[in-house]
Amino acid sequence: MIQDFEQQAEAFHQELYREYYLAESGLKEQLSITPIYERYAHLFSEHQVRRLLEDTHDRQHKYLTEWVTLEYLENLVKGLTEQVTNAIRSATVEWDRQQVPYHNLRPMMSNEPDMARRHQLDELERGITASANAERVERLRRLHDKTKSLGFEGYATLCDQLRGLRLEELTQQMQNLLRATRDVFLQLLAEHLQGLGVPIEDAAACDTLALFRGRKFDVLFHEKSMIPALSRTLGGMGIDLARQSNLELDIEPRPLKTPRAFCAPIRVPEEVKLVTKPIGGPDDYASLLHEAGHAQHFVHVDQDLPFSFRRLGDNSVTEGYAFLFQYLLLNPQWLRRILGIEDSAEYIRLVRFRKLWLLRRYGSKLLYEQQLHNELDEAQQQYVNILGDGLGVAIGPENYLADTDDAFYCAQYLRAWIFEVQLRHFLEDQFGVEWFATREAGECLISLWRRGQELRPEELVKDMGYDGLEPEHLIQELVGFTYD
Repeated sequence: MIQDFEQQAEAFHQELYREYYLAESGLKEQLSITPIYERYAHLFSEHQVRRLLEDTHDRQHKYLTEWVTLEYLENLVKGLTEQVTNAIRSATVEWDRQQVPYHNLRPMMSNEPDMARRHQLDELERGITASANAERVERLRRLHDKTKSLGFEGYATLCDQLRGLRLEELTQQMQNLLRATRDVFLQLLAEHLQGLGVPIEDAAACDTLALFRGRKFDVLFHEKSMIPALSRTLGGMGIDLARQSNLELDIEPRPLKTPRAFCAPIRVPEEVKLVTKPIGGPDDYASLLHEAGHAQHFVHVDQDLPFSFRRLGDNSVTEGYAFLFQYLLLNPQWLRRILGIEDSAEYIRLVRFRKLWLLRRYGSKLLYEQQLHNELDEAQQQYVNILGDGLGVAIGPENYLADTDDAFYCAQYLRAWIFEVQLRHFLEDQFGVEWFATREAGECLISLWRRGQELRPEELVKDMGYDGLEPEHLIQELVGFTYD
């Protein structure tokens, strides 16, 4: 029965996410997922996958099929996943006569004001990244081979069909965005890098870490004010952060903690972890708000929903909620009301440019990853060419595999950015630009959060009775300013 299968699937999911949480938060030295997959191997047999793929599915079955198929593929390469993860986690480099863990290099680049030293740190990081690329290649080859044996034309086709990504339509949208914003992007990139003391002809991707770190704005974004700011924001919507016993904030800067903030929904909605590694300044606020969007979504999910809707489904939905909270940093009223920042124009200009950078980066990644999964042997040069053209800076070829997520998660990010624009417009139309300070907006969001990820973003928009945006206006709304 599907109910029994879902109970076992949820038990596996909880163990797996707890393991990833412990490892990625720095509470464990090594990631150990193989024993978990072995205990639940019966969930991911090839027979099970083929049976699910052949059946006629309702929405619940479709989400289970997607999840089981992707976990089946991961089960085949779990040893390589562990090997790469643990090798990178334990790696260190010598810097200023000290041994520095790999995970500390990116925060150091963000905080390093000297371009030459920043590029040296980047070179050290890329060297470690490259040391695991042979294993990454083998892992992808196995995924590609098994995908075809399941009857799919290729890995991109599998992900598109199972995840409802609408890759052809999304690719066209991103090509339009890249083309329409190219001139203004390159102009703004040169201006921002010049302010950092980096000539555009010498710029590398690592220089944008220092640019978006925004050290000059640290005085406006105090570390001790982060959690109170989140609490006040939620309080304005009628949500009491202090009373959410099912949410734990993990902000301790442990040496082995990944610098990439994340939310670990271990048991939804009973046990959710929000994990960040503060390095100082406004970027910490962006990370905290983004992960808080995930966390509030998961802690409010209706516990009576089936596992498929509580935790599986279209991740573009939860990413949309995360962006909704993150881009409060683009709202002058929020900056003034919550942080007391009266003159935010210069800061907002940087944040808007960063959003444009990210949209172009993920749009470029979408184009690149389709090439990656089509012709792996040519992928490294394609990565350098496509990302370099999209971002206007030197791209380290060593990152061509590490800079990807499985199953076209980049597409779910892009779909989430579109969803965020539509959801924000709806909230502003209904409750005003200070929607974040109204209980009615909080009630509206809670009603959406309770539904988990049962519906896809475009379905939620229609369900709200909102017509969305005309296609010709979408690019301008995404980037936040006129680009022609």
